[in-house]
Amino acid sequence: MKQIIEDVEEYISMGKQENLAFLDNLYNLLLEKEADAVDYQEVKTLSAAPLCPNCESSNIIKNGRQQGQQLYICKDCGRNFRVTTGTFVYKIQKREKMLGYIRCMLEDKTLQQCADEVGISLPTSFAWRHRILAALRSFDNNVNFFGIIELKQLLMEYSEKGRRKRNAMDKLIAKIRRLQKVAVLATQDRSGNMLFNVVGFQKVRQAHIEKILTTKISKNGVICSDDDEELRNIQAKELRRKELIKNKKSKNDLYGLTAIEKHTGIFVNWINYKFKGVATKYLQSYIMWYIIKHKYLLKKLIEDVGRMLNLASSDRQAWYVYMELRLNPILILKD
Repeated sequence: MKQIIEDVEEYISMGKQENLAFLDNLYNLLLEKEADAVDYQEVKTLSAAPLCPNCESSNIIKNGRQQGQQLYICKDCGRNFRVTTGTFVYKIQKREKMLGYIRCMLEDKTLQQCADEVGISLPTSFAWRHRILAALRSFDNNVNFFGIIELKQLLMEYSEKGRRKRNAMDKLIAKIRRLQKVAVLATQDRSGNMLFNVVGFQKVRQAHIEKILTTKISKNGVICSDDDEELRNIQAKELRRKELIKNKKSKNDLYGLTAIEKHTGIFVNWINYKFKGVATKYLQSYIMWYIIKHKYLLKKLIEDVGRMLNLASSDRQAWYVYMELRLNPILILKD
């Protein structure tokens, strides 16, 4: 692997703003060092040490190098693994092209345009996009809400776009599913924190809302929501107050759903017109892409390549998430 960081002590001592400045220059730095996304994965170990992919133990030691990659061995279970194991660049071919692919992706190019520009096949372009998106899904762990928080139910069409070679039973199940709506719980506060969660079919349930309340929302938050039965019955005992918005009218020019309605509208158009719809099993992946575009990126191409690479490199389970989505033909929800 190429040496990207000259002064490790200075790198690990960076403050938040210094780190963001480093990421904003990361694309140029990697080009200067003739390094790639796999090389950067080793830099990530300085801030997020790898865990054993077998037992998730942190009791690991270095165990030599292979094909330029750092190897580790778990002292608890004996598993050998690479620095890239489980990441979005695990087992990747043509690794030197991934940085250019991320740039094309951020330029909103189609799968075919990305493939043509970086020199890969269309199936590889599809696979790489979904490797990256699988890595972004864990970003929801970083999102929490404070102050005035808006909640809205979003219902979307069920889709098995791209699925082929189905038998008669598969087609019947798909037909039944298409009669149902996919329920998404959209949440946003006035500080720009935003998250959409695919929660099930037909409607958002009270249990889905309470899960968000207990894990994501500060106890002093003020909830603004539609006058919906499930939203009306939420048990938000630790919250300061709850505001139900009837007929989409705000109360006292303060409480309303303006922000979340704007973003759900933009998101639906983005999915339906830019991508002409996506398979429902991938919907949460595209949701997280949208969230990151609006919360984490700067809309400056060079800076955003570094930020996107850093974020994708942070998830050491991305490969497994990607493979599970790839192998499962339909949406599977987990608690």
